[in-house]
Amino acid sequence: MVQFIHYVVILHVIAGSLALLFGAIAFGLRKRTPKHKPFGRAYFWCMTVIFVTGVFLSIVKGILFFFLIAVFTYYSTIVAYRALKLKNLHLGQKPEKLDWFIEIAAGITFIGMIIFGMVMFINTGNLGGSIPFVFGSFGLAGVYKNCKYFLKGPFKPNSWLKIHLGNMMGSYIGAITAFLVNQTDKIHINPLFLWFGPAAVIVPFIIRELKKVKTE
Repeated sequence: MVQFIHYVVILHVIAGSLALLFGAIAFGLRKRTPKHKPFGRAYFWCMTVIFVTGVFLSIVKGILFFFLIAVFTYYSTIVAYRALKLKNLHLGQKPEKLDWFIEIAAGITFIGMIIFGMVMFINTGNLGGSIPFVFGSFGLAGVYKNCKYFLKGPFKPNSWLKIHLGNMMGSYIGAITAFLVNQTDKIHINPLFLWFGPAAVIVPFIIRELKKVKTE
């Protein structure tokens, strides 16, 4: 079992390194679609491997925070991927059962994260509780927004592109965050900066990029 876990760790690290590389290339080539797609697809499958191995390792090693970041990051990844399958909502296409399952499962998980963060803070006063609370709150806000979009729209021709771009960049934030958090023994700063720093730096950039997307 120990040897198997060792191999899973190696696979996780390799997939993580490739995800950071492919994600950066895919975003850099976003305006040249033929070249963007294969790198985007490779990024998605690397993130899938990261999610599966990350959940496994968080369970066998008992590291709850890694489970939380794995769920949060892959939620953004899968929503971005599904956006490519829902390009025709403005033409009457309906979300599939899989899309609703993703939102329900994610919503339950994010509510659990929020509750865990609150309980952790109340019982210990440890600011570490802010990590699952913040990630859970942002995740739940995303679930609410997506469910509202599925139910009411507005369904505009390029809405899928904003969802795809925003969530893919959100998942990339998660990948960077996971990488930095794993380096806490080498980067001697407050861990909260490692958890929230990437989002603080990249989210304004995401907002700027999304404003460029025309939905009409």
